[in-house]
Amino acid sequence: MGSMDAMLCSNELTSLTRLLVPCLIMSLKDTMSIPAQARHLAARHAIAGFDGAGSLCWLFANAKLVVWAAENMSFHSTTSLPYPAPHAAVSVAALQAGGVAAAVCTLDGNLSVWPSVSTSSGLLQARISQEVTCMVSIILPSQTFITVCGTADGRLYRVDCVAQAHAAQKQALSVIPLQQAEMAMPPGSIAQLLWSHPVLSSIQKQAQATAQLSLCSLSAVSMKGSRHNLAVLASAPDGTLALQLLSISPTYKPEELSTHILDVSKAEPTAESATEGRAKWHCCCGQKLQVLIWRERGSAYKWTAETGLVRQDLDETVLSATVAADPVSPHWLILTPSKVVRVAMDQVQPAHSAAITAQSPAASRRPAVSQALSHLTGSSQAKPPGTPQAVPQDEVFQLLQTVVYTPAQDLARQRSIQQLARMVPRLQEPPGAANVIAIFSSRVIDVLPKQWGRALAADYLQQLCDKEDFHQTFLTTLEEIDVMRVLDPEALRVLFESAEKLEAVSAVREYENEQREDSQMERMTLLQDVIFDAGRLCAAPVSAPVEQRSEQEIFYSCPSASAEAFFEAVSNQLAGLETSAYADTASTQLEQALELAQAVQNVLNKTHARHQELIQAYQRDMFRVSADTPWWSAGLTVRTALQALADTLARSAQLLQGGDPAHFEKSIKWLLTMTETVLVSFTQATDSCQAAATLQALKQDYEQARHKYLQLLLDIAQSLGENGGGTLLVQRVEELADAHRAYAQLFEVCQLQGDDFKLHSIMMRHRVTDSGNHLDLEQSAVAYVFDRLFTEGDHARLLSFPDQFNQDLTHWLQKRLAAAGSDRTRAASLRRLTWLHELRRKEYAAASRTLADVTNNNEGDSATVHQAACIAKLTRLAAVKGPILAPSQEDVDYTNHAHTKIIMLQVQAALGMGSEVVHPLSHLLTACLSDETPPSQVCYVFLLLGHLRPIDRQQAYRKEFQEAWQKLSAATDWNLLAQHSQQQSDDQISTFLRHTDLCNAAQTCYHSQDCNVTNAFPPEGVIDFVVDQAVGLDAAAKQLMQGAFARGVHGLYDMGSPTNMQAD
Repeated sequence: MGSMDAMLCSNELTSLTRLLVPCLIMSLKDTMSIPAQARHLAARHAIAGFDGAGSLCWLFANAKLVVWAAENMSFHSTTSLPYPAPHAAVSVAALQAGGVAAAVCTLDGNLSVWPSVSTSSGLLQARISQEVTCMVSIILPSQTFITVCGTADGRLYRVDCVAQAHAAQKQALSVIPLQQAEMAMPPGSIAQLLWSHPVLSSIQKQAQATAQLSLCSLSAVSMKGSRHNLAVLASAPDGTLALQLLSISPTYKPEELSTHILDVSKAEPTAESATEGRAKWHCCCGQKLQVLIWRERGSAYKWTAETGLVRQDLDETVLSATVAADPVSPHWLILTPSKVVRVAMDQVQPAHSAAITAQSPAASRRPAVSQALSHLTGSSQAKPPGTPQAVPQDEVFQLLQTVVYTPAQDLARQRSIQQLARMVPRLQEPPGAANVIAIFSSRVIDVLPKQWGRALAADYLQQLCDKEDFHQTFLTTLEEIDVMRVLDPEALRVLFESAEKLEAVSAVREYENEQREDSQMERMTLLQDVIFDAGRLCAAPVSAPVEQRSEQEIFYSCPSASAEAFFEAVSNQLAGLETSAYADTASTQLEQALELAQAVQNVLNKTHARHQELIQAYQRDMFRVSADTPWWSAGLTVRTALQALADTLARSAQLLQGGDPAHFEKSIKWLLTMTETVLVSFTQATDSCQAAATLQALKQDYEQARHKYLQLLLDIAQSLGENGGGTLLVQRVEELADAHRAYAQLFEVCQLQGDDFKLHSIMMRHRVTDSGNHLDLEQSAVAYVFDRLFTEGDHARLLSFPDQFNQDLTHWLQKRLAAAGSDRTRAASLRRLTWLHELRRKEYAAASRTLADVTNNNEGDSATVHQAACIAKLTRLAAVKGPILAPSQEDVDYTNHAHTKIIMLQVQAALGMGSEVVHPLSHLLTACLSDETPPSQVCYVFLLLGHLRPIDRQQAYRKEFQEAWQKLSAATDWNLLAQHSQQQSDDQISTFLRHTDLCNAAQTCYHSQDCNVTNAFPPEGVIDFVVDQAVGLDAAAKQLMQGAFARGVHGLYDMGSPTNMQAD
C-alpha cells in the first residue's frame, strides 16, 4: 500500500511539475528593466528599436541615443547626435570592438552615419531622393558597417563605411541601389526580406488592391535556411486587420498559406480599433507561423492559427519588438517604456530541450530557473538522457503520411507535426538506410499516383511534379522540427539522394517529351529504348506489384531504382550500338550517340542544379558526407555510362576525321563536353567517398580517364594543325587540363607552344604543399615537371628554372634521392644534379658534402669521380670561413680525403686499369706490387698511402709499404755498382746513385708534396729495414745503398724523375 501511495504521489508530482514549470519560467524570466537613462527618454516621443541582430536595444529622442544590451539590460552608452529631426528612421549596430555604429535618416532622405558614435567628428552624410520608411544595419566581420534604407516604393539603397571603435578615418558615403538577392542579411531582418524575396512587390500590390487595404507592416523569419515565413499586415477601413501569411521556398517560389481577417476589437472589449487615431500597426513573424502584432505605443497581441489573437498582459504600451530565433527557447523581445518583456513562442520542439536540459545556453543564463527546476524534480543536476529508443515504424509512417499529403491548413497536419516534433530524439534510430525517415523518403518518390488521389493515366511528368512537391514538403518539415540534426550521415544521404533521383527521372521525361515534339521519325528513338530497358532492369527491385505495368510506367513510377537503371541502360545500348541496325555508318552511329549524350547531359545538369539547391537550402554539402561509396550521381554506374559515351564519341571523331566537316565538328564538340562531364563525375566521386581502399582505386581510375581523353583530344588537335582548328581545340584542352590538374597535357601544350613562361605560371598555380609548406610530390605540377625532365634526360633545362623554384628543386632532389634506394645509376644522376644545383645557388658547403658522397660511393666512371674529387677540393676551399691560409682541421681532413681520391684515380690511369670502374685502394696496392709492374710504378704505393689520415690508417698498410721498398732496392745490382765505383770519381758515383730506383723512391716518399708518411714510417727505420733485408751485399754495396736513399730523402735527386706525380 505504501508503494502505491508513493507511486500516486510521484505521478501527482510529475503532473504538477508539468503545470508549474512553464509558469515558473515565465514568471522568472519574462521581464527585465531597462536602464534609467533609457526610461527617461522613453517617457518622451522616442523612436525605439532593436539592432539588426537583435542584440541591442536603443532609444532616440531629442538628439540623444541610448543603447543597451537586449539580453541582460546592461547599459552601453548615451550619445548626443547632432540631429534634431523629430521624425526619422534610425538604425543601430554593435561593433566587434565594443562600440556602437548608428545611422539616422529623415523621412525625406537626409542620411547621417556615425561609424562610431563615440567619435563626434566621424559624421558622414548622404542624400537619398526617396521617402525613407525603414532602415536596418549590420557590421560584417571585416568591420564594414552596412546600412540599408528602404523607401516607400519598395526600393533599397545600400550605404557602406568602415566602422571604427575609436579614431575616425577619412571616408565618403556612396549610396548604391541594391538588386534583389545581391547579398544576405541576418534572418528576419527587413532588408533580408526586401532583397531575398523577389515576390515582395507583387505582395504589396495584392495587399493594397484587396478591400482597399493599407499596408502597415512586413516581417520575415528564416527557418534555418530551408524556408522563409513572411507576414504581411494591412489595415482595412472597417477597423480590422488583414494578415496574409506566406511560406517562401529556398528557390523563392511563394506558396500562399492563408489570409486572415483580424478583428482587434473582439480580442479584448477595451481594445483599440485598428484605425483609431493615426497609430501604425506592426507585426513580427516568428517560427511556425506565429505572429506578434502591436500598435505603435499601444497593445501587443500574439496570433496563431489555432488560438487566434491573444492579447499580451503588458502593463505598458509597446515601443518596438523583434524575434529572437533561439533554437532552445524561441521568443519575442518586446520593448516598453520601462522594460523588455520576453514572450515565448509556442514550443515546436520537445519541452525538455528548452526548459529542463541543464546544459542549454538559456538555462545557464538563468540560475534561478535551474534551481527551481532542481527543487521540483528532486535533483540538483539534470541527468544525461539515455539512448533513445526507436519509434514504431507504422506510427511514424502514419504521421508523415498526414504531414506530406494533407493540405497545409488542415489542423490534423499541424497536430501530426507537433507529435513528430516530440519524437525527434527517438527518430535517429536505427541508423543508416534502415532509418524510418530514410525509408519513408524512398516511399514518397516511389508511391503510385492513386495513393494521393490522382488517376494512374495522368501524364508521367505531372506525377513526378506532384512527387517533387510532396518530397519537398517532407524535407521542409524535417528541417523545421529539427529532425535532420539527429539523423546520421547515411540516413541524410538517402533523403537528399531521393530528391536528386526524382529530379533526374523528371528530367528524362521532360527531354523525352521535347524529343517527341521535335522528332519526325515513326520508329522508337534510342532514348525510348533506354527507358524501356531501364524499366526492365528496375522491375525486380521495386516493392509495388509490376505485373500489369509497362516498362515505361515502372521506370517513371520508381525513381529510387530507375534513376541509376537509366545510366546502366545507356551503357547497355552503347555496347550494342556498333551492331545496331540504326548504326550502319559512322555518321549514323554519331547521331545515335549524340541522342544519348544530350539526354544524359540534360539529366545530369538538372540533377546537379537540384544538388546545389539542396546545399543552399539545408546548409549541407552532401558531396562531403562521409561514406564508403560515392554519391549516386557520381557512382560507378553513372561513370561507366559517361565513359561509354565518351569512348563512342571518340571512335566517331576518329572515323569522321577527314570526312564531313560538320559531323566531325559536332563529334569533337560533344567529345569535349562528355570528357568534362566524366572528369567532373570523378571529382565528385572522390569528394563523397571516405573509404581509403575505394578512394585510392577511384583516384587511379580518375588519372587514367583524365590522361586517356585529354591526350586523345590533344593528339587530334595536333593532327588538325593551326589552320584546321587545332589551336582552338588546344586551348579548350588546356582549360580542362588546368581545371583537373592534368599535368601531362599541360606540359605538352607548353611544349607545343614553346612557352616556358606559361609552364612556369602553371607550376606556380598548381604548386601543392603539405602541412609543412613542403612540395607535395604526388599532387604538385612542380614535381611532375621535375620528374618528367629528369626521366627524359633534359638535365640542363631542369637546372635552368627561375630562382622561385630553387627551394622546390632542392626538396625534390632530396626526396627523390632518398627514394632511389639500391638503384645506383639513378642515385648517381640525382646526386650529380644536386651538387650542380648547389653550386648554382652558391651553397658551397652543401655542394662539397654532396661531392664527397659522390667520391665515397664511386658513383660513375673514373673520370666522373676524378672530376667530382677535384671540384670537391675547390668547393671546400670556397666554403672556408675565415682566412684561407688558416683552415680548420675539418677542412684539412676533407681536403686530404679528396686529394687521396684524386691520387688513386691518377694511379689507376697510370697502371692502365681502365676507367669504367673506380678501384678501391687495396686493388691499386696489389697492382703496384705485382711482378709485372716496373720499379718506377712501385713508387705509387707511397703516393696512395701519403694522404691517409689518421696515421693508424697508414700503418695498417706496413706490409705493403715494406714490400715496395724491398722491390725497389732489389731493382739495382749494388755489388756491381760497387765494383764500377772504384774507378769512378765522386761526381760520377753521385750521378749513378741519383738514377737508381731506390733514390727516386726515397724522393717520392719523403721529399714530395703528394706524400706524407714521415710520422708513420720514419726514414731511419726504413733504410735500416732495407739494409737488413739485403742479402749477399758487401759493405761497399750497402754503403752505396744508404747513399742513394739519403740523396732521395734530402732532395739530391733528378727533377725529371717519372715518379714525381703531381695531383690536380
